[in-house]
Amino acid sequence: MSGIGAALRAERERRHISLDAVARGTLVRLDFLQLIDEDRIEDLPAGAYAKGFIRAYATHLGLDWRPFAKAYEAQYAQPAPELSRVVRRGVRVPPAAQRRAWKLAITGAASLMLLLALLGAFRGGEDPEEVPVVQANAVRAMQSARPNLEGAIVRVQVVGEASWVEAKADGQTVFAGTLYAAESRTFKGNERVVVFLARAREVAITANGRILGSPEEPSFMGVFTPGTERLPAHEPRAMADATPAPSPSPPAVPPPPTDQASPSPQP
Repeated sequence: MSGIGAALRAERERRHISLDAVARGTLVRLDFLQLIDEDRIEDLPAGAYAKGFIRAYATHLGLDWRPFAKAYEAQYAQPAPELSRVVRRGVRVPPAAQRRAWKLAITGAASLMLLLALLGAFRGGEDPEEVPVVQANAVRAMQSARPNLEGAIVRVQVVGEASWVEAKADGQTVFAGTLYAAESRTFKGNERVVVFLARAREVAITANGRILGSPEEPSFMGVFTPGTERLPAHEPRAMADATPAPSPSPPAVPPPPTDQASPSPQP
């Protein structure tokens, strides 16, 4: 099997993209990218970290990352331990052991109830303090949903040949033009950034410090906010909705009077 890093390095050199450009576009450390280029995959942080670095590298080059991920799993995934086949089988517990376990569980529950009753008596009848319980998943959800305090920041980089890019920040057009291979632009808005892409599959998008990848549509229009964490859905009317309503035009002002007499008509 040819090396994963050798294949990525060959494609990068064919596209004339420097490793520094890949590091800036993927936000992956340069030394990790150098390890991939040298096919020293085993020296990377194992597991999901290494697979994520390889995925970001391949996506930045405009390649399908799935074959590289499968190759990594085939070459470097940890083999299942031999005991796993034994654990999958059903284990028969003797009836005597089952009865003993039930007795221990009932005894432990009774002891806990007695201890709680004694603690309640020592408290002198006071109401128990209410302790707020917050699920760990809810905490992670609130942290991940926290918006970017700097506003919506969107970075568009061409990983193919070229793409037409148009961007509006808070309703104002900030860029409209063609970007070519390895070129990029960063757009910032206080509330939202609307981006339109032609040949969108040749573009890699990073929003609020997260690598979102490339759109699947040939042309793409999406709305990015400070809380955007994944590639938004294609919204064809987003650019029109982002255009502010035109301000009323000032009333027409008549031209100032002139002192010169108009020429008399010719007979």
